[in-house]
Amino acid sequence: MTSITVKSFIRDPRFQVTATWIWNLVGVFLVVAIAALIMQGNPSIDQQALLERPALALIPILSEIVLVGLLPILFSILNKDRPADLGITGKNLTQSLVLAAVVVLVYFTYQSLLVNQPTTGIQWPGLHQVKPGNACLALAGLLAYGPLEVFFVVWLIHKTDRIFHSETRIWSWGLLITIGIYLLLHTFSQGLYALVIASEMLVLGLIFKRTRTAIGPMLAFLFVNGYAWFLAGALLP
Repeated sequence: MTSITVKSFIRDPRFQVTATWIWNLVGVFLVVAIAALIMQGNPSIDQQALLERPALALIPILSEIVLVGLLPILFSILNKDRPADLGITGKNLTQSLVLAAVVVLVYFTYQSLLVNQPTTGIQWPGLHQVKPGNACLALAGLLAYGPLEVFFVVWLIHKTDRIFHSETRIWSWGLLITIGIYLLLHTFSQGLYALVIASEMLVLGLIFKRTRTAIGPMLAFLFVNGYAWFLAGALLP
């Protein structure tokens, strides 16, 4: 292959989408292996382990950044993608924020009324004697498990839509295929709870498709993702 052919192949959305999903899947097994090594044979880094050893939060946070954000960002830089195509735009921002706020309100209402949880999933840390390193790691965790996760999904929706030429449709192939694979992969680690996560992403994906901005969905997922706030709370007791 010539250098031009190789570059064209790498820029092909079919290659980029496939490589991103494979990287995400294979990376999960690598993270499990690393966690098993650190935890002396027990790969489970559950909430109790994180509360006892907050430094372990480095593993899920860095894993999320590398497995979710690395390839989409690198490919976007290589392609010189317009931020607006990936939802980073102020166009229709008000509509995006309003729809996202409705999603957050409905989610918190559901948590409060049906599953007997507090009205919000946000666990705001006490911020007593905060170490700068922990503060930076907590911020990275909030960004990784909030906006970055949504960017990952939006990026895949956009690229998959390009493959099937369905960019103009709201219920597009990009949306349906991305959420379907997202659900399948999360089932391995989250079980039936993957249905909840995938449903949230489906709604946020629809907001992106309707408004063409991902800012509202990014903020919404930050608020509803309790795990992001748990990590922050563990790091900033």
